[in-house]
Amino acid sequence: MNDTSDGDLSSSSGDEEPRNALSVPDYRRLWINNLVYMFVSNAQRFAVGWLVLDGLGGDETRQGLAVFMLGIPVAFIVMQAGALADRIDGRALLFRSQLGLLAVVAVTLVLLGMGRLTYGWVLILSVFSGIAQAFGQPVRQALIPLLVPDRLLMNAVALNALAMTTSMILSAPLIKITGDLFGFEGVYGLQVLMLVAALGVLRRLQTPKVDKSKKRRLLQEAGAALRHVSGDIRLRVLFLLLAVAAVSVNAAVMVTMQAKVKEELLRDSGDMAYLLGVMAVGISITSVIVMRKGDMKRKGGKFQRAMMCGSTLVLCMGQTTSFVLLLVLFFLMGLAGGFFITMNQGLIQSTTPKEIMGRVMGLYLLVQFGLMPLGALGLGWAASLIGPGNVVSICGAISLLIVSWTHLGFPAIRNLD
Repeated sequence: MNDTSDGDLSSSSGDEEPRNALSVPDYRRLWINNLVYMFVSNAQRFAVGWLVLDGLGGDETRQGLAVFMLGIPVAFIVMQAGALADRIDGRALLFRSQLGLLAVVAVTLVLLGMGRLTYGWVLILSVFSGIAQAFGQPVRQALIPLLVPDRLLMNAVALNALAMTTSMILSAPLIKITGDLFGFEGVYGLQVLMLVAALGVLRRLQTPKVDKSKKRRLLQEAGAALRHVSGDIRLRVLFLLLAVAAVSVNAAVMVTMQAKVKEELLRDSGDMAYLLGVMAVGISITSVIVMRKGDMKRKGGKFQRAMMCGSTLVLCMGQTTSFVLLLVLFFLMGLAGGFFITMNQGLIQSTTPKEIMGRVMGLYLLVQFGLMPLGALGLGWAASLIGPGNVVSICGAISLLIVSWTHLGFPAIRNLD
């Protein structure tokens, strides 16, 4: 069993073991904070694209660059942040990173209110927002296996995925409605209120003590994650598929599709909120299934097949001209994505020693979030040449080829439990 806050765990169930991860008070506090934090993170990504395309009259290239600037700090910071998560108090790191994000959102709100927010300011503030998120993300993931017993890890990961998808369900439509009613000032004002509430939840969170006996440079400690992953064929393939999903599927669905909605379907780019909402409903459904099923057999093959289905759906999305049909495709994409997200992360965490969990999760987040902005930047440029729909379909085809190759060529992954 992992180290937990003894007082909290015992007080939650007496002599009985917790039946699910939410029965552990400190995990429950982390989960609530993650739910609110992920709402703001998803809102940021959606609002920046909407603001550039419709608020500032930009094109898909400018939109791609803004999303790139939002995520690029992850590429330079998240590995060191993961090492930092293994050596300092997790609650303090979470509090400081979230306070930094609050400052960025508040500055954006002030500039909007003054009528001084320009595209240049959007790029600068996106970088600082990315920095704040890069420092907080690894510790959020690393704390999960430290706060719950081993037998509840997949349940906790599925609950975390459920928090992510619930935030997606709520964030994009709620941001769209808020923006329609109160403008972009309302969009960023809502984010300020959410972050203040989330900071209140962190005050009661208790995190495990950190072993401070080993003190090496952060870059040296970050290298331990690379050595661990490169030395295990299972992790190499899991991270390869994560990278493919980030560069092609995620960037195409989350960014390039927004340009397609505006340019090829001739709708407000903010209508992307409804597509993301139904996709999040699908992810929530499969996250609940994984949460209830717990430790399923041959999870490796299941998440590979889910990625194959998702890639095929992305290929179809690019050529669809009906918004109603896109709603159906995005829902199905969510069903496939729920399996991929929970099982990929759970398999990575279950094969990683707890003493380097922060560093490995830093690498996980570097691949998941650090590569997506690179994909968004490249896809934005490609979309200006051949159209966003064609770019989306090409991304789906490439992803389908690679995941099919790993499914057929690596039986150890296909049979991974």
